[in-house]
Amino acid sequence: MELIDRYMDAVAQALPESRRDEITRELRANILDKLEAIAYEQGRAPSDTEVSAVLVALGHPQKVAGSFLNGQQLVSAELFPLYKRALHYGLILVFILALIQFGVRFLSSGDLAIANFLYEIISKALVMFASVTGVFYLLSNPVGGKPYFDPYSCWAPEKLPPVTRGWQRIKACEQSVDFTTDLFFLLLLNYTLWIPSGQLANLTIAFTEPVQQWIPILSVVIVVSLIFGIWKLIYRYWTVPTLVIEALINFSMAIPLMLVSRLKPIVVDISATQEHVEALRIGNEVISIGLFWVGIWLIFMAGWSLYRAWQLSR
Repeated sequence: MELIDRYMDAVAQALPESRRDEITRELRANILDKLEAIAYEQGRAPSDTEVSAVLVALGHPQKVAGSFLNGQQLVSAELFPLYKRALHYGLILVFILALIQFGVRFLSSGDLAIANFLYEIISKALVMFASVTGVFYLLSNPVGGKPYFDPYSCWAPEKLPPVTRGWQRIKACEQSVDFTTDLFFLLLLNYTLWIPSGQLANLTIAFTEPVQQWIPILSVVIVVSLIFGIWKLIYRYWTVPTLVIEALINFSMAIPLMLVSRLKPIVVDISATQEHVEALRIGNEVISIGLFWVGIWLIFMAGWSLYRAWQLSR
């Protein structure tokens, strides 16, 4: 029954919440009927291999979930779950690119340019949406009617995650925000490594020397967090080891941030005109307070991860 529970949970994740209970009840009844027929023929309870064969015959959980969803015109029901995932990752890429442009503009001019930042996100998101939709339209309506590929050809019920608690599944939105934030701050801390030398000469804001001494340590922790973030984007469920790693990363990030928050100032105006003295004074106060409370939050999240690891280990 464990394979069936894992299969039903995987199907449920690809269904709208309003129809999730109705469809999963119907599907479970269908599976149990098939297993009952096998038990009647064999005169014994079905083995795990036979249960797995029944689930394989039904199809991949996302494919089965898609068969219950109607109304998608541009994208086929089978590909619709993949289409939503592609849009999700596309939005992550758009946000990262917009953040990089925002960071370069801020470092070179000291201008926040929030309106331009929002414009870049919206315009790039529209282009991404049109591009992804066009690709999936072609995949959903192949020339000659023969599919170009089967995205669900290599799967097995045994590969489905052994999720026993509702919170074990890692939300894609939450993980994407964490990954994007880590990448942005890694690029921001190490801007001297990737901004062209010509633009570096025009920068008006820089980190102070005491802060720069912490950049290598923070960068190492962020790189580890990014690698772990990629792992979580692929294997989107918590286990005891991953929760412990998450706690260690959060704690390793919190301590340097709280120490940096005590340094005054954090950034300085390196332009010849010194036009941003008052704005930087306010900015340094905001950054200092922000870093301190981010550190407190990360320590809390580290403790929360350890508590959840303890829950799973019971």
